[in-house]
Amino acid sequence: MGVSQRSGLGTRQLLFLILFHTAWKVGSGQIHYSVPEEAKHGTFVGRIAQDLGLEIGELVSRLFRVVSKGRRDYLEVNVQNGILFVNSRIDREELCSRNPVCSIHLEVIVEKPLQVFHVEVEIKDINDNPPVFPERQQNVFISESRLLESHFPLEGASDADIGANSLLKYQLSHNEYFTLEMITKNDKSVLPELVLHKLLDREETPEIILLLTATDGGKPELTGTVELFITVLDVNDNPPKFDKSGYKVKLFENSPNGTLIIKLNASDPDKGINGEIYYGIKKISPESEKCTFIMNSVTGDIRIHGELDFEDNNIYEIQVTATDRGAPPMVGHCTILFEVVDINDNAPELSVTSLSLPVREDAPVGTVIALISVSDRDSGANGQVTCSLSPLGPFTLTSTFRNYYSLVLDSSVDRESVPVYQLVVTARDGGTPVLWATARLSVDIGDVNDNAPVFEQPLYTVFMKENNPPGSHIFTVSASDPDVRENALVSYSLVERRVGERLLSSYVSVHSESGKVYVLQPLDHEELELLQFQVSARDSGVPPLGSNVSLQVFVQDENDNPPVVLPLHTGVSPVTELVSKSVAVGHVVAKIRAVDADSGYNAWLSYELLSEVGVGRNPFRVGLYTGEISTTRALEESDGPRKMLLVLVKDHGEPALSATATVSVSLVESGMSVKALSFNAEAAAAGRAPEAGVRNEAALVDVNVYLIIAICSVSSLLVLSLLLYVALRCSSAPQAVPGNSRLVYSNGMESWSHSQQRRQKVCSGETLAKNDLMAFSPNLPQSNEESQNPCLISYLCVMEGPYKAQHLLFSILLFTAWKMGSGQVHYSVMEEAKHGTFVGRIAQDLGLEVGELVSRLFRVVSKGRRDYLEVNLQNGILFVNSRIDREELCGRSPVCSIHLEVIVDKPLQVFHAEVEVKDINDNPPMFLENKKEINIAESRPPDTRFPLDGASDADVGENAALTYRLSPNEYFALYVQSNSEQTTSLSLILRKSLDREQTQQHRLLLTATDGGKPELTGSVQLLIKVLDVNDNAPQFDQSVYKVRMLENALNGTLVIQLNASDADDGTNGNILYSFRSPVPPEVLHTFHIRSDTGEIRIKGELDFEKNNRYEIQVEAIDKGSLPMAGHCTVLVEILDTNDNSPLVSVTSLSLPVLEDSPSGTVIALISVSDGDSGANGQVTCSLSPPGPFTLVSTFRNYYSLVLEGPVDRESIQAYELVVTARDSGTPALWSTASLSVDIGDVNDNAPSFEQPVYTVFVKENNPPGSHIFTVSASDPDAQENALVSYSLVDRWIGEHQLSSYVSVHSESGKVYALQPLDHEELELLQFQVSARDSGFPPLGSNVSLQVFVLDENDNAPQVLPPLAGSGAGGGPVTKLVSQSVAPGHVVMKIRAVDADSGYNAWLSYELLSGVGVGHSPFRVGLYTGEIRTTRVLEETDGPLKILLVLVKDHGEPALSVTTTVSVSLLESGQALKTSSEVVGAVAETGVRKEAGLVDVNVYLIIAICSVSSLLVLSLLLYVALRCSAPPQVRYGPDKPMLVCSNEAGSWSYSQQRRQKVYSGEGTVKNDLMAFSPNLPPCPSQSHNEEQQEYGAEQLGKVSVNKKIFHRKTSALIMILLY
Repeated sequence: MGVSQRSGLGTRQLLFLILFHTAWKVGSGQIHYSVPEEAKHGTFVGRIAQDLGLEIGELVSRLFRVVSKGRRDYLEVNVQNGILFVNSRIDREELCSRNPVCSIHLEVIVEKPLQVFHVEVEIKDINDNPPVFPERQQNVFISESRLLESHFPLEGASDADIGANSLLKYQLSHNEYFTLEMITKNDKSVLPELVLHKLLDREETPEIILLLTATDGGKPELTGTVELFITVLDVNDNPPKFDKSGYKVKLFENSPNGTLIIKLNASDPDKGINGEIYYGIKKISPESEKCTFIMNSVTGDIRIHGELDFEDNNIYEIQVTATDRGAPPMVGHCTILFEVVDINDNAPELSVTSLSLPVREDAPVGTVIALISVSDRDSGANGQVTCSLSPLGPFTLTSTFRNYYSLVLDSSVDRESVPVYQLVVTARDGGTPVLWATARLSVDIGDVNDNAPVFEQPLYTVFMKENNPPGSHIFTVSASDPDVRENALVSYSLVERRVGERLLSSYVSVHSESGKVYVLQPLDHEELELLQFQVSARDSGVPPLGSNVSLQVFVQDENDNPPVVLPLHTGVSPVTELVSKSVAVGHVVAKIRAVDADSGYNAWLSYELLSEVGVGRNPFRVGLYTGEISTTRALEESDGPRKMLLVLVKDHGEPALSATATVSVSLVESGMSVKALSFNAEAAAAGRAPEAGVRNEAALVDVNVYLIIAICSVSSLLVLSLLLYVALRCSSAPQAVPGNSRLVYSNGMESWSHSQQRRQKVCSGETLAKNDLMAFSPNLPQSNEESQNPCLISYLCVMEGPYKAQHLLFSILLFTAWKMGSGQVHYSVMEEAKHGTFVGRIAQDLGLEVGELVSRLFRVVSKGRRDYLEVNLQNGILFVNSRIDREELCGRSPVCSIHLEVIVDKPLQVFHAEVEVKDINDNPPMFLENKKEINIAESRPPDTRFPLDGASDADVGENAALTYRLSPNEYFALYVQSNSEQTTSLSLILRKSLDREQTQQHRLLLTATDGGKPELTGSVQLLIKVLDVNDNAPQFDQSVYKVRMLENALNGTLVIQLNASDADDGTNGNILYSFRSPVPPEVLHTFHIRSDTGEIRIKGELDFEKNNRYEIQVEAIDKGSLPMAGHCTVLVEILDTNDNSPLVSVTSLSLPVLEDSPSGTVIALISVSDGDSGANGQVTCSLSPPGPFTLVSTFRNYYSLVLEGPVDRESIQAYELVVTARDSGTPALWSTASLSVDIGDVNDNAPSFEQPVYTVFVKENNPPGSHIFTVSASDPDAQENALVSYSLVDRWIGEHQLSSYVSVHSESGKVYALQPLDHEELELLQFQVSARDSGFPPLGSNVSLQVFVLDENDNAPQVLPPLAGSGAGGGPVTKLVSQSVAPGHVVMKIRAVDADSGYNAWLSYELLSGVGVGHSPFRVGLYTGEIRTTRVLEETDGPLKILLVLVKDHGEPALSVTTTVSVSLLESGQALKTSSEVVGAVAETGVRKEAGLVDVNVYLIIAICSVSSLLVLSLLLYVALRCSAPPQVRYGPDKPMLVCSNEAGSWSYSQQRRQKVYSGEGTVKNDLMAFSPNLPPCPSQSHNEEQQEYGAEQLGKVSVNKKIFHRKTSALIMILLY
């Protein structure tokens, strides 16, 4: 069936190929139609079906269709009648632009059989576009100076049509000024030009409006118009003119910056920029003031830009120009005379000279202190100055000469009252408003020693404690002296006197500079309670002055004397007192009397009873302050016959001192008391009392000596302790705070003192600083300068005396000269006088003796001038000392003088001399430039004026009067104008018109002559340049240029370099090239013209296919103010090059190609095209690589891809073909198109397995549905032809079908076992699996599977009879064995079998017994199962043996079974017992064994508990030892503090470190802190190294000890565990 279908398909394809080939042989024709553009929809074009020979009734069935390549559906075919008609609007201009030939190419395709026809429809042009100008109005600008017959190109119109429809002609409306000329181009098109036939006059006709009409050559004619708006441009022939040629302005000098001086106005009759005027300042005289004024160039405002100062310059001459913006510009001129009016704007100036300071306070009245001069730059009343002095005081001002004053002492002064006088000298002028200036004088008053030192109070009281250290400072006296320097330098001394038998200086001393009072020896309150003395204070003045002060020093008591017990209770031996036992309670036994040399609390004594017996049992007590010993209770027998009472006597001092007294109390009966009393009386009468007093006094002396030694020792230890304590505790420097002087109590010295307070922090070793201790420094005034440089002070002290006399003498002389008066003389001298020129006899004129000039210190001072003049002291003549230049000295001031001050001493006299400097004609007139250039346009009319800059002369008066003359010439004359202000303005007047072509420049000489004798002259050369006028337009060499360019010309390629010339000069002859507007877009985007050189270069890409011809309109414009233009046309023809590769287009691609397609099947239609023309556009095609396909040409540039041979998809699934199209150009260009031809699949391959038989191994007892294998078949076909499905080839296996054992998944081919397999039942399963594809018809194949069922250990061994059932459930088998059997005797053999196979059925035997294996007399063969004896049987083996035999296989996991054999041991002659006896014996033996087993369990439990206890103890011990590991230390700096060191037991100042200490408990102890001492660094490195070595050694020892300890501990634990 498949073969017949395939052959039918091949027959149809062969028939189609034959028909297609026949149609191709017959040929495909091409027909041509034409249709006018803008034809309406449905317009008939042609009977295309009839012309192509097609039946109209078959058009639909043969799928007739028309394809327009790259065009819209302009045309369509009615398939009902086969007529080609217009479908949409056709615009030829839109379709083909200006291409002369415009066609639409159609492809007609029909099938059954396939035929392709080509149809060309030509579009005819109609006159449907009128001429169009670029703009509705063209603006033409023509200067009124243009000559007749001047040509002005116009922009022509354009017509979108072609041929005759686009030929244009032009017509101009009637007018009297212009006519129209046509310029014909090569393409028969014309350009219009205006020609000037009558001169233009802007004043008569500023604008002309014409109408230009363009008419095309079509039928009917169409027209277009444009309005020509001609503007007549003005020529700059009128210069600006001011209202006046000169202006006069006056302005005050205080006018602020920006003040308007004058607003100028100039007018220009021209229009536009020729009438636009801008103003400028040409010149300002004097030249140095040119930055003082600023002018607004637009409005003509002149304003002040700087500061006007009448004193610097009082008159200005400003020359102003007004220039229009024409080309060339024309200029108008005017002059402004600006006079500055003086105001009072200069305050007086003061100068202080000869200041004599300081003024001693004993200076006499009339002493001259200083000379003061005043000046004011203003003139008139504004410059008149008067002076005054403030504040009122001991000084006054005295006028010595005009504007000269002297400062004179008017009354006495006192430095202590006013040390410095701040004086203000005020100078006021006479202007309105009044201005003034001040000068501050600081007049220091010199000190005289007229004040003695003074203490604040006449008497000071000082309190101090006795026993002071020698040299202690007890007080500081301070005296003040209102004088200064050495007059205020105070020294202190004691006023010596005797104090008792000793001098005062042996007790105290006073520091001569600081006034500190020191105690030279310890004072004793008991010896000297009050010390009075005087201290003297003296200054260092001449003569010195002084005063005294009294000091009362009270010596305060200290507890330095212990109590002294008075007789009779002193001494070592106790005093015996007899007391009757019958005395009542409160009986006074004795009274202790003691005294203390101290006073106050230190002498207040208290008594205390010290007894060896407890206080509670003592029958006596002592009064606390009375010293009376009395009884506290009734005396008893138990009190004993004798009592020793030790009484402690102590004072209340700090520290308290004490003494002891011993009283022996004898208790007697009542009768013995009388005897004792009489005995004592007799002893007293016998004179023994004095002897006892002597002994008591000696004992008291001994006690005092010891007491003094003890006190000194304790005091020394206390002082040393305090010093050490303070040295250790005080770590910061004291901070002193100055305070007021007051009477305070000093803790340090225990004294009252009057001193300067300073608060000081003292560290006492506690946490906070003590602020209650104050130290004091003396309050001594001291000058910083004196303390820093004492040498300077001494120098001033030595040198002050002579200076006082000199100042005094100078003041007297000055005052005398002022009283006598001063005069003034006047001289004159010519400038430039030589050195030594005589001026005048100044000494004689001033009435001074020539011989006294040197002795009276004659001197001349020139205020603010150099030493132009000098005086010969030998003859008193004033002469010229250096060159005097009046112009340098005074500028242009009419009066120039040198003011001199003549000063002589002894007596002081001041004279004033004035020397006038006369001018001479020593400066010639000077022009600003040596050469002056003037530019004048040749179009300027006669009588035009051109201002000139005059000369200047530095001289004054007649020497500065100038006259001018001009060198002879025919064109210019000189005009000189003078005014009342003696200023002169110069101008050149044009007498004859200039012609640049005849004379381009003129050279003239202008000379200035002054009025001096002799006359001096100055000149300037005038270079007059005649400026050109733009009256010539640029001209090209040709009006039309033709250029040919290849279209492959590179960007930037030069097309042509144009050249135009202009007869004018300068900017009028500089030409700029540009494209003439409007510029077509294709020209603007393709070409670029360089404006300066006229080079036209390619800017874009030339493409012959887009545009093969360009017309470029170029104009050349000069740079004149009224630019003129020349025009030309550049025709650029583009030559074709082979720059377009062929284009390949594939249509009607029929894919895929079935692999059973016949030869000649058409696969695709291919069309090629080339944008080039001629040979460059002729294209041929080829196919690669070689294969079962070929290209067949069906029409011009049309090809068919045809199947040429058979194809097999399984060999090659797709063919990658490349169609190459080559043109015939040089070099040839080509392009390729890639075709991927897929081969369609046919089901011609059956599925196949990799091998015919597969072997599978499966373990038995598999789970139902287990996947045991996967079969896979491959089919080289594709898609459904390769879709394989699997199935079982069913058959019977025994009584069951194969499908009950296995199944196959139809898609994946997975084989599943449907039930558990049993190796014992079925060892091998064989079956077949079928694979079928889904093609049509389907193809298939089979594969065989052999499934081997592998054995698993699923059967336990079975013991064969007679031992079967003797295991756990049944009883044992009994065997009788004689005890006399030899070793190796076979008792019996155990036989067992296993249903499995292999290792699973390989059995082994093992004997299990209750007794150890080593003592059993039996064994079993490992693989034989034979039970044999291992030794000779003995009596100890017992009569019965129960053997438990284990039988197991070698499977995984192993399975086993047990069997029991009972062996009875019999004697050789003994009859066999019955089975019941044997059984009973066996039972009895089992009971005994069970009892023994119980005993063993008890012992085993005890042993396990013991071992467990030891293990627990060992673990606890191990944990306890491990907890003794080195502690974790946390180091970190903390706040230093005073702590107790545990190791040394002492307080120390150290750096704190917190350390965690483990004590073996659960938590960490943090309450213990260890401290490291905060010690200074060790003095040597070796000591550090020794400490480090010692520390390392100790650390090593500790480490070794720890290791040994841990090793021993571990060994002990191991022993315990063992």
